[in-house]
Amino acid sequence: MKQLEADLWQTSKRRLLDGVHSHAYVLTRPQGNLLIYNLGEDQQDDLDAIERLGGVAVQVLSHRDESGPALEQIRERFSSRLAYHEADDHAIRGDAEADLHVSAECADPALEGIDVLHTPGHTPGSVCLRYESPHGKSYLFTGDTIVPNGASWATGVYPEIEGDASALVESLTRLRDQSADLVISSAYGGDSGYVELTPDAWRDAIDGRIESLRKRFNC
Repeated sequence: MKQLEADLWQTSKRRLLDGVHSHAYVLTRPQGNLLIYNLGEDQQDDLDAIERLGGVAVQVLSHRDESGPALEQIRERFSSRLAYHEADDHAIRGDAEADLHVSAECADPALEGIDVLHTPGHTPGSVCLRYESPHGKSYLFTGDTIVPNGASWATGVYPEIEGDASALVESLTRLRDQSADLVISSAYGGDSGYVELTPDAWRDAIDGRIESLRKRFNC
């Protein structure tokens, strides 16, 4: 586990594809820690480290691609609840059913202070999470809605997981005003899944992806 901020920890790197990796993140909070994204089944050292941090109250998935056998392993280890958006329920419930469906209207005490932004496009149930840390920085967890890819940014639309380019353009447009000190994706290319950037740099990243999607999909 790597500590990024006073209340933010990153699990070890997990390979998804050639050149594509992922991490999960632990956000430590007085009302119970959040585990954001997912781990692999073989990441026992990370689970031990998470236990030393106080365990997990709720695990939040940003979208269906993060589903897997580790979901039940985590729930059994920490007696935690699993949360994701109901629009991806049909693709996740085979691995683990949700205890909580996240949305902008979600009032569960465990998610107090977490802004849930429904950002369909990569998948129907994709969400981003924004948090103003009491330690001074803001965090935006983007899932796979927009991800760092080396020195640039990437977006993915795949029909086999119900991707929708027009919906993703609309979601990215709404994200233009959601800049944060740290942008933290699920999957990523290059060396890091988290990036510190200014509001102007964030808007430039968003605008670049919108332009690319519009040209590619004529939307």
